[in-house]
Amino acid sequence: MKHRPLLFTALALTAAALTGSAATATAAPSPSAEATKDQGDPTPADKAGLRIVKADPEDQPAPGAAFQLLDSAGKTLAEGKTGADGTLAFSDLTPGVVRLKETASGSPLLGTVPDQDVVVAPGEPKVLAITDPYKSAGLTLKVTDKATGKGLAGAIVNIAPKDAKDDKGAFTLTTSPDGTAKAPLPVGKKTGSAYTATETKAPDGYRLETNPVEITAKPGAETTAALANTATAKPTEDPTGKPTAKPTGDPTALPTPTASSSAGTEEPTATASSSNSPDIGTATSTPTTPDAKPEGSLAHTGADGTNGWLLATGGLLLAAGGGAVYAARRRKNRDAEAEAGTGQHRRTDDN
Repeated sequence: MKHRPLLFTALALTAAALTGSAATATAAPSPSAEATKDQGDPTPADKAGLRIVKADPEDQPAPGAAFQLLDSAGKTLAEGKTGADGTLAFSDLTPGVVRLKETASGSPLLGTVPDQDVVVAPGEPKVLAITDPYKSAGLTLKVTDKATGKGLAGAIVNIAPKDAKDDKGAFTLTTSPDGTAKAPLPVGKKTGSAYTATETKAPDGYRLETNPVEITAKPGAETTAALANTATAKPTEDPTGKPTAKPTGDPTALPTPTASSSAGTEEPTATASSSNSPDIGTATSTPTTPDAKPEGSLAHTGADGTNGWLLATGGLLLAAGGGAVYAARRRKNRDAEAEAGTGQHRRTDDN
């Protein structure tokens, strides 16, 4: 029992020692906390850089171009403009992928490049060469009637770089109802690029214009290509005209004399006169003289010859009839004288 207080003292010292060890472990920092602290304050060896070299299509420096660097969320990380030598440097960048955006070309003749992703890594700055294109020229095609100047629809025109091989860069335009068509023309030189406009299909009713038109396309400028077509000739008359009227009458029948043609050709008349005296008899044949022939004449169809023949025949018949009448009266007078027994003959008109 004398050693029991010593035992309790030893147990108490052991418990105190175990309690002190547990407090020290809890206060010690965890590895994850240290990593977070290091990530927020990186060392210079972990930083990245980007150097942009900007030029035009003819490899001349392009100063004044504005660029932005964006993170994946679209937040701006850095921005700046190219200097007189066409360069722009970004430093102190976090390694990884950044979005490069050109906001201005710095020249009225130059366009901008599309946005692009760039990977930057620790160490020496990454060098990125960028060439801005010249701005396209605006082409207006006009196709008109050569005589009236009216716009013509439906013309097809081939636009091609001058002296190009294998039709590289060529395209076609078709004119709208007002005779025009528009398109951008790429430009490769500051002084301009040459193109030709050649008509491959003429508008309906017009001749094809075979002479090409040359075009000079300058950066950012408007240009026009004008073509004029000549209308095809149209016949002024119908080559196979139709008769205006059908012929009338039977072409084989003889013409019938009209009243105007026969008015002056009356038939001769025979008159016989007798006196109250039984011993005197007279017989006369007095054909009348035809009236003057009316002015003008019928067409030479044989009618004149037929009329003359009829007149002659009628005259002969009248003359024969008159003679017969005269002879009958003469015989009657002689018979009367014979019955009277006078033996004398009276004088008649024909003695």
